[in-house]
Amino acid sequence: MRTMALQNNSNSNEKTWPARPKNFPDLMTPTEAAMFLRLDQTGHTPKSAKRTLNYWRDNGFLNATKYARRVWFLKQELEKFLHKKTES
Repeated sequence: MRTMALQNNSNSNEKTWPARPKNFPDLMTPTEAAMFLRLDQTGHTPKSAKRTLNYWRDNGFLNATKYARRVWFLKQELEKFLHKKTES
């Protein structure tokens, strides 16, 4: 029964965003990074936003840090990514 509750909870988390932080930390989870880049405001779900971040990372557009079997994003790398994407 507990396993089923965890599965239901994880499914709902993939469709809804958590509360937006007032201040973003220097080291962010993929969900926080997506929110920092405002993907939550462009019609993405958390799941599709993570796929987009993975695409950018896999194709060399966005650098990430991988440790403890998880992917993390440095705030300065996200800011650098935004600067590259900014039109002049």
